[in-house]
Amino acid sequence: MGSSSRSTQMWSSGSTCCGQVSRPRPAGLVSGDQRVQVAKSRAQQNSMLLAQELQQRKEQVWASGALPGVRIKEEPLSEEGEEEEEGEPMDTAPSGDHHSRLTNGLPAGRVAGGDSFNGLPSPGCASTPVAQELRTFVEATFQRQFVLTLSELKRLFNLHLASLPPGHTLFSGISDRMLQDTVLAAGCKQILVPFPPQTAASPDEQKVFALWESGDISDQHRQVLLEIFSKNYRVRRNMIQSRLTQECGEDLSKQEVDKVLKDCCVSYGGMWYLKGTVQS
Repeated sequence: MGSSSRSTQMWSSGSTCCGQVSRPRPAGLVSGDQRVQVAKSRAQQNSMLLAQELQQRKEQVWASGALPGVRIKEEPLSEEGEEEEEGEPMDTAPSGDHHSRLTNGLPAGRVAGGDSFNGLPSPGCASTPVAQELRTFVEATFQRQFVLTLSELKRLFNLHLASLPPGHTLFSGISDRMLQDTVLAAGCKQILVPFPPQTAASPDEQKVFALWESGDISDQHRQVLLEIFSKNYRVRRNMIQSRLTQECGEDLSKQEVDKVLKDCCVSYGGMWYLKGTVQS
């Protein structure tokens, strides 16, 4: 019996050694699936936190009006708004040139106007080649025709342009204002003829310019005549002769009166008018 009991114990011990022994899992170990789930959960939480933070920043930006360091492009106002806010154009002439730009008490820009009759802006100041060419044309024109309306002057200027070769400097564009300023700078004056209210003359036909100073003896006669027409639309010859005699002396001859009338006036129905101021 003793031998049998030992054999039994040895078999039992051998079975235990050869069989699988189940051991309990330590409490701190996590499986791979659980790790994946934890990572996903943390990623979702971080994403939610980032989204909330971004939304808060956006709200702060909208509340402040603009991002720091970012320049916002401003769209220009509409043309209608610009027209409403735009005032009269600034007079860019130097302060010392103020009196030379006055014509009969009004600024030359307002009297002469600034609209271009050939669609191009004023090319520049009087020292430019364009201005010098224009001055030459104006002086030569008023030496031949002592009184001209703006309408007639523009017609003559266009004829002059047509005679020039292509590419001439005057083709750079001459505005109404530059043309009239050149006339005033060339020894001429604008004569504010009192046209009748029912006149059919256009605005350009009502702007009358006359040679005021040319350096000859006829200047005084012409100036007296032009002063008469600054207050009268039409005048009789005896009034003109009387005024000339009063201002220039009794020795004024009939030939001298005839010359100044021929230079500056036309006669219709026994009345005298400045050239270009009456419709033929």
